[in-house]
Amino acid sequence: MYARCIAFLVTFSAACAIYPYFDTQDFIYNVPKVYRICITLDKLLEYYEQKPSKDPEWYIALGMARGQLEYTINELDKSVPAKLKQNLQNITSRMDRIRNNTKYDKLVYRSKDYEYVAKAMLENLEVLSSVLEPLTLGTLGTQKPYRFNFEQYVQEARTKMPSRKAADACTMQLLISAMETQTTQSDGSCEMTPECSQQLLKGSGLAFQQISRIRAAVLATAFDCMEGLDINAHIYKLCIQIYKESKSLEAWEHPPGTRTLFMQQIAYCASQGYGEFIKPRWMNKILSWQEPKGCYADDRQPFLKLTGFVGPASSPPSKEREEEYRVKKAAISEGGSCNSLTSAMALGSLVLYVRALLETDLAFQYDVLT
Repeated sequence: MYARCIAFLVTFSAACAIYPYFDTQDFIYNVPKVYRICITLDKLLEYYEQKPSKDPEWYIALGMARGQLEYTINELDKSVPAKLKQNLQNITSRMDRIRNNTKYDKLVYRSKDYEYVAKAMLENLEVLSSVLEPLTLGTLGTQKPYRFNFEQYVQEARTKMPSRKAADACTMQLLISAMETQTTQSDGSCEMTPECSQQLLKGSGLAFQQISRIRAAVLATAFDCMEGLDINAHIYKLCIQIYKESKSLEAWEHPPGTRTLFMQQIAYCASQGYGEFIKPRWMNKILSWQEPKGCYADDRQPFLKLTGFVGPASSPPSKEREEEYRVKKAAISEGGSCNSLTSAMALGSLVLYVRALLETDLAFQYDVLT
């Protein structure tokens, strides 16, 4: 794989003259980025091919990334160098090997509610990975970071974020209602309790709650649910808030435990077409965070506790302790520091960067947005 990447890099000067929708300067700017991402993705996938994860989130992200990459390959212009296309196809082949060798009965679920959600997503990955929007720029505006500090952000998040258990239960409720609507072939919106409607659709929120809402909106789109709700407008409002948070996490220099959240924000909102999340400097951060052995590490537990997403920081109930243990057991792969959810979000966000760099001639300009 490395040899193919190097061969491609050597040939890029000859390819400049035949690349149609980038001028020479733009092409030279983008090719090294795609090259770097290729190496990073190959190393990341190689690690998990050799040391399989037990975390369903890794396989959900893998399937979504596979769909994104296949879309990118299919949409490549005919004059794109063959070496580049072959390189991307080799990466998708490695993804397929990982999926084909997955022992799904060995996956670890943090709760019964989450098991239902995860299995529904795994069974419908082809549909979910096709819920793509064209990358656009300028729709989110020039959001500025929060004026308050990270400690104040954490305190605010505690007042606005429910437990992970509540998020899982409400997402399961949405999916069950969607399945019933499809089974009966009836027209109408998915039914949810007022509490779950508040959790997934209404009110203000921060951090992982916003990610839960984006996921629920994507699921509602895929299953043709939420009649009467403008889902695109809903996602737009969420991503404006998320963009402000992403820029704040960057301004706070990514406190421990927040890298996963940062990459989730990029992966979810960029996949919905918001090009503001495609910044070369953010891509460079993600590339630099890769562990030497190929995976990604992020000790999320302290941050999850601080924000209240797992449970109280002190003296949690026994069920919360059990849930926390299951999360930790699933996310930590063989090899110690590796975290499969963090690795999954790195995979998802980097594949989106590949798509952006090859799909639009605006990609090289995105870094001017501060």
